[in-house]
This record gives sequence, structure tokens and C-alpha cells, in this order.
Amino acid sequence: MTYAFRRSVPLALLLAAPALLGASPAPADPSPLSATPPIPTGESIAPPVIVVPFIEPFDLDASRRMSVQVMVGGKGPFAFLVDTGAERTVIARELAERLGLAEGAKLRMATIGGSATVPSYRVAALQMAKLHLAAVEAPAFFGRHLGAAGLIGVDMLEERRVLIDFRKESMQILETRRRAQPIIRDDDAIIVTARNSAGRLILSDARLNGKRIDVIVDTGAQTSVGNMALKKLVETMRANRYPFTPTILDAVTGEAVSATQTSIKRIVINGMDVNNLPISFADGQAFRALGLHERPALLLGMDSLSLFDRVEIDFPNKRVVFDLPDAASRQVGQRFAANMVLRGT
Repeated sequence: MTYAFRRSVPLALLLAAPALLGASPAPADPSPLSATPPIPTGESIAPPVIVVPFIEPFDLDASRRMSVQVMVGGKGPFAFLVDTGAERTVIARELAERLGLAEGAKLRMATIGGSATVPSYRVAALQMAKLHLAAVEAPAFFGRHLGAAGLIGVDMLEERRVLIDFRKESMQILETRRRAQPIIRDDDAIIVTARNSAGRLILSDARLNGKRIDVIVDTGAQTSVGNMALKKLVETMRANRYPFTPTILDAVTGEAVSATQTSIKRIVINGMDVNNLPISFADGQAFRALGLHERPALLLGMDSLSLFDRVEIDFPNKRVVFDLPDAASRQVGQRFAANMVLRGT
């Protein structure tokens, strides 16, 4: 799910960057897209790390979300974000109008802020590198709120897998089949099974202080967002590293959503520790649409995913593979991570 962060007060120094049992922060210096520049979506709270841009045709935008160059009906390319938290592929209204696409039905869409009725446009074909995507009737939001020309959602990914390699600074969207073996087979890789809800993969074994939580890998988010049930659990368990402080989330509708933020001391995903995770909490309609508003749930953003060497998201086989880094630190100025799995805990 795509949203931007805007600080209502200077709170960035209160938050520790997420770590797999420890890390050393470095200043942030995100690089812009090499494609048509997205319209700014407001000031972002950038994690205190630098990630070198992905090689063409993949790149990271200023909020460290992942994008790909897409041909729309043979025209372009245009920068689309790859958003594993979005149910539908989305196009910017400005681009749809410029290309003269036919308008379709009005659609009701859930966002992090609430829900909105938006127009849709008929897209005859999308082409990414050597990968051809089916025709789609795409909901449309203003590009200045999306921060890109569009989003590639799980409707285009449900029969494929996404392989993100943070070491090589590359990403692939690959064909797959049911019962296919994982691409990542390293000894220190963690395979987490998932269940499917409206196309998203919800990790099956994630816990906070022994209490089960639902985690969705969300490549469209630069940082992580939890629902109010998770906030209540964090408060009850005193699992926050810092006091709760106010912040603002900017939804794709342009709506400013009130939220609170802190850092969670420790979350365990299938025996793998993620410590000091910066997180914002919001009572978003998106959680209700997934049936996750009453259970503690978390959208795991790119700040946490970039701690790993590689991440493989296989939709048909309902699994996510995390490739743990080989050492406790990474070159300062690029990114950092730490490797320590508590076996048998």
C-alpha cells in the first residue's frame, strides 16, 4: 500500500532504525528516479540508511519504494511502483488523460486513510522489460499523491514471484509455478509460509512478546504501519522503545491521516529477530478491507526489507524467503544489517 509520511514535529531522531539484532546508522541520502520524475508527495521520514539505486530498469524513489519502467499501450516508459500491498494495479490520472485512455467504471477503493470512489481507465497492455502483463481496468489517483506514474499491484503479480536482491541492487519479476522450489536456498535463508487475503500474502508465524501478529510484506511502503490492535498490544506489553508521538500519513487520495509513531523493541518472524522497528499506527480502512482491523497487524515496509541480502515473494506458492546477511554489519553509506537467528527459540 502506498502512502507518504509527513512530520508534524521533528521526531526522526527519536526513532532507531530497524535491525536484526543490532546495526550502525548512517545518514540518509536517497536518490531520485531516473525515469520521469514523480511529483513529490510531501516530506518523508527516511530511515537513517542509504540504499544505492537499483540498476536500470529498476530504481528506488525518494522514499525508497521500488519502481519499474513500464510501457503503457506501447508508449513510455513510465515509472510504476511495485506494490505488493496493493490489491489493484493503479494508473496516475494525469498519465491516463495524456494517453487518451478510455474511462471505465467508478471504483470504491480502501486506503490507509479511509475509502474513496475514484475513476478507472482501460489499459490495453502493460509491458515491463520482457514481461507482458494483461489488459487491466486500472483505478486512477493523482500522480502527485502516488509519487509515480502508477502502481503494479498484486493483480499483476499473483501468478509470479518477485526477487529483490539488495546486494546486487536489482529486482526481478519472474514467472513461477505451483510447488516450484525457492530461488533462494542459502543455509541461512528463512522460509516463511503465508496465507492469501485479497491477493496479499500474510505471514503465518510472526510474534510480538509471544503474541501472534499478522505481517504483510508491503514493497509500496517506505516504512512500516500497524493497526490500532497492534498499538494496543504494544502498549500492553510495553514493547515500545520510545514514547508514542504524533505524526501524519499522506494517503494516495491526498488525505492527511493522523497517526502515532514509535519503535518496537522486538518482533520475531519464524525465529528471526527484527529489533527497533520504526512504526506508525493508524486506524486505516485498508486493514478493515483485509479483515485485519481486530487482530494485531503490520504492513512491513522497505526500511525493514532492505536489511536482508535478498527477499523472494512467491505468490502462487504462498511463501516469502528472507536471505539473512552473512555478517553483523554492511558497508557504511550503503545499508546495514545484522545476522543472528536464535535457533530453537
